[in-house]
Amino acid sequence: MMKCEITSRNFEIDAKMHDYVDEKIGGLGKYLPRKVRETVSCDVILEDDVSGREDNRFVCEVVIKVQGTTMVSREGTVSVYAAIDIVAAKLRSQLATYKNKKALEPRRGRMLSQWLGRRNAPMVEPEASKDVSGE
Repeated sequence: MMKCEITSRNFEIDAKMHDYVDEKIGGLGKYLPRKVRETVSCDVILEDDVSGREDNRFVCEVVIKVQGTTMVSREGTVSVYAAIDIVAAKLRSQLATYKNKKALEPRRGRMLSQWLGRRNAPMVEPEASKDVSGE
C-alpha cells in the first residue's frame, strides 16, 4: 500500500473519507513493479471549488512520483467520492502502462533471442541423406 499525503482545501475531511482515499489511491501500489514500491510518493489534494461550475464542485488531484516519472490525474465532479473513484481509474491505467514498460524489459530480450534461435536452441545434427530412388 502506498503512503498518501492527503490535503484538503476549503473543507474538512473526516476519518471515513481519509480511509476511503487510503483504500482507493493507496491500493494502486499493486500496479507498480516491486522494485519501486518503496520509493513511491503520493500527494492527494481534495478541493471544494465553489467558484467553479456546479457540476464540477469537488476536485480531486493526485500526483504520484515514481522513479523518473510523475503521474498526475485531476477530476472534478458533483461528489468528492465520485471524483476519487474516477481519478483512481485513470491512475490505474497509467500505472499499469508504466509497469508493463518497466517490468517486461528483461523478458523482451530473452524472448527475442529465443525467437531468433540464439539461446538454448538444441543442436540439430543433419541426418545422412538416404537415396530414395530404390537403388
